[in-house]
Amino acid sequence: MSKKLSLGAALALMIIAAAVTVSLTYVYAMNRFNEKVADVNQRQAMYTKLSEIDQKSRQDYIGKINETALNDGIAAGYMAGLTNGNGKYLSAEKYKSYLSGSSDKNVGVGIRTIQDSDGNMEVVEVFPNSPAEKSGIKKGDVILSIDGREVIRTSYGEAVNSLDGAAGTSVSFSILRKTEGADTKDAASRITVPVTRAEYRRSTLSSSVINGNVGYLSISEFQASTKEQFTDAINSLTEKKVAGLVIDLRNNSGGDMAAMAEVLDPLLPAGGTVSYVNKAGKKTEEFRSKSSQIPLPVSVIVNRSTFGAAELFAADIKDYKRGKLIGEKTAGYGTKDEVLPLSDGSAIMLSVAYYTRINGDAFNGKGIDADLKATLTDSQKELLLRRSLAPLDDPQVQTAVTALVQQGADVAQIPGTDSVSSAGGESGADSSSGTNSR
Repeated sequence: MSKKLSLGAALALMIIAAAVTVSLTYVYAMNRFNEKVADVNQRQAMYTKLSEIDQKSRQDYIGKINETALNDGIAAGYMAGLTNGNGKYLSAEKYKSYLSGSSDKNVGVGIRTIQDSDGNMEVVEVFPNSPAEKSGIKKGDVILSIDGREVIRTSYGEAVNSLDGAAGTSVSFSILRKTEGADTKDAASRITVPVTRAEYRRSTLSSSVINGNVGYLSISEFQASTKEQFTDAINSLTEKKVAGLVIDLRNNSGGDMAAMAEVLDPLLPAGGTVSYVNKAGKKTEEFRSKSSQIPLPVSVIVNRSTFGAAELFAADIKDYKRGKLIGEKTAGYGTKDEVLPLSDGSAIMLSVAYYTRINGDAFNGKGIDADLKATLTDSQKELLLRRSLAPLDDPQVQTAVTALVQQGADVAQIPGTDSVSSAGGESGADSSSGTNSR
């Protein structure tokens, strides 16, 4: 037997429901208000502390305050306080340098260096047609001092930064050059080489034929001209009738995501290649690949110094089942970083989103796992940094070749290598692996 609810009881229930809703809304509103108040209080405390520091410094500091340097230092300190390794402050001068360095044309000396065991700067690459090449600097030279300042008495980072400067300015290097044919540093001479900084073009890709008929492409970073270099290299390798492609992204410092997507496009079927999720959880698909793809099996080599855009390149190759990843887990640097200009000509670099794989998973802090693990010895790693590890002596490259065979590539039985040919020049900078170019 059903019972009808009286009008009074129904009204009472409605009033109770409304009261509960109002209470919950009030509690939520109060929590949000308290959070806002706490946030405001914390910010006020920060401003108060800064004001107190400023007041005491201006009152008691015996030195002269440089207002520009002070403001830059405050801004840099704020960005450092975000505890985000990718966030940084760029002064007006550094922002101008950043803008000029975003292209493939650079102003500086034109060398790539690593820090050697003595703390000096070893030149591991001299860019073609650069000021350094024109001045006679050679691969293998060891820079002992720059403009009279010994490298070992400054930080390596400071020494690298001192290579920068405006076009037309000069810098003097004291260099230790090994005697040709000698095996030790003792058989070396010390020379002074002056260099006038100028504009030079940095290439990011080199290619060759290895193991008889395998196309090998090494990409050091992704920049605006990388797609053109990649296209030229693929056309050349196709004419040589290679059976497959080994793409080497070891020590790749990442670079421009749009440039990476352009290189990746002809390797994949139609589909999304670059997506990210912002702070609000909104997913955005930034780039897609078209349907046409190069009809060759692919292997990609990665290591712990494969960063950012290069990691997403590797992830897409893996997730689309287009090829195998060989080597080690990648660095796990998967944030979308934007440079936001400020009103005074300076700027901040800020992480604003996480890049995701095609299944929606972020890889920041996780990296991308290799399908086939292969490692190098310490001596082989040193040779790789110096661009001196021959493909036939490189376990990771040879594992990548084996992976092509497993994918059906008809790799020649007699191993051999042609001389390396660069698409537009020698391969470029990879600061993430301890190398630096200026």
